[in-house]
Amino acid sequence: MENLEFIENYFKGTNDDAQKKLFEKKIMEDPSFAEEVAFYISANGVIQQQAQDEKKQRFREIYNEQKVISIKQPVRNVWRYMAAASIIIAVLVVAWLFTGNKNSPQQLADKYIQQNFINLSVTMGNADSMQTGLQLFNSGKLTEAQTIFETLAKNDPKNSEAKKDAGIVSLRLNNYDKALEYFTMLESETGLYSNPGKFYKAITLMKRNKDGDKEVAKLLLEQVRDGNLEGKNEAVEWLEKF
Repeated sequence: MENLEFIENYFKGTNDDAQKKLFEKKIMEDPSFAEEVAFYISANGVIQQQAQDEKKQRFREIYNEQKVISIKQPVRNVWRYMAAASIIIAVLVVAWLFTGNKNSPQQLADKYIQQNFINLSVTMGNADSMQTGLQLFNSGKLTEAQTIFETLAKNDPKNSEAKKDAGIVSLRLNNYDKALEYFTMLESETGLYSNPGKFYKAITLMKRNKDGDKEVAKLLLEQVRDGNLEGKNEAVEWLEKF
């Protein structure tokens, strides 16, 4: 596929406006290029059967416009333009999938994890086990860090920080069930000045994204918002996007 990089850049959104116009022009004027685009779309499995209603309407409009163009052309060009119209519709769907749905619960959770759970605060000069676990975590040695946090949480049931960090490292390791266990234990802690347990449970469910997880995560976020708990600002923002 000679134009693979050009096609990939279009769907990644890295092309400038001039390149985008050139891409769409080539689809209309170059049947072989249109076939390459169609193959790329098929091979990557990115076309879905349904999109938002307003997107569907826009696709129908474009399709109808191309049908009018086809009627005005010689018969030998009809199939070329009909094929091009189909490719354009597919391109618009894929572009929407890549750029128009960045606020799904799972994506919101991913963004929060990347911003907040990649590095954890370490107290300088303190060499206890908790700090060792945090240093391992920040060095990317997640399994070793998990062993320390879990041991601390088991040996000291009142160690809320160990429970929190054990939940975070479990979440980073995609062990969602274990993360939920630790965040549930953290949530039940009383007397904490600030308790993120409920909010972190919601993030874990959003990230796991199993059937029913979104609905439960929404209920938890509503409780965080209404109870003025840690994570309220994010809960207010995210609930508008659910």
